[in-house]
Amino acid sequence: MKLFKNKTAIAVMLAVFMIALTACAGGSSDGDSRDRGSRDSKESKEERPNATEGIGEPRELSEGDIAPDFTVTLVSGEEFTLSDHDDEVVLINFWATWCPPCVGEMPALQKLYKDGDAVIIGINCGESKSDVKNFIKDNGYTYNIGYDTDYTVGTYYPTDGIPYTLIVNKGVIERIFVGAYGAEVMYDEYSHAIEECLD
Repeated sequence: MKLFKNKTAIAVMLAVFMIALTACAGGSSDGDSRDRGSRDSKESKEERPNATEGIGEPRELSEGDIAPDFTVTLVSGEEFTLSDHDDEVVLINFWATWCPPCVGEMPALQKLYKDGDAVIIGINCGESKSDVKNFIKDNGYTYNIGYDTDYTVGTYYPTDGIPYTLIVNKGVIERIFVGAYGAEVMYDEYSHAIEECLD
């Protein structure tokens, strides 16, 4: 009986460890199990929530929803507004420097940026501008990185954990991913989702 309890304890610890590896603050990978278009299809661009302007109520997002609009200041000093890219495929990635899975997948985002098939925007979750800027400079990332120091954008994109990544096509959320399994795996996952939007 004691041996059985020890094996059970080990199994539970392994399960917790695997979850911790894939997402900071919980969550599971990928939104395949979500019902695509489960939200009311009558939602229109006129009713589009806007995080920066505080329009609409923040709520859990699903594939098929209109992506809440936002404007953020980038590390480069420029501004990025999501709705300016409604005619393109956009990958939005919520991340933090203290999150190992977030940092681990960043080379995939850099590679996707260089591929040029989609607009890539990383939204840092709540860290100081100087910390984010130094991290980006030290690691040589050149894709769009925006500041969300007070969680203005994150409030409209609630999640159980980060990295939290959305593929948006013409303003509509096509795919949602929570967690990451390393740069190579996530590059394949994201590039496949982007290709599906471009077909």
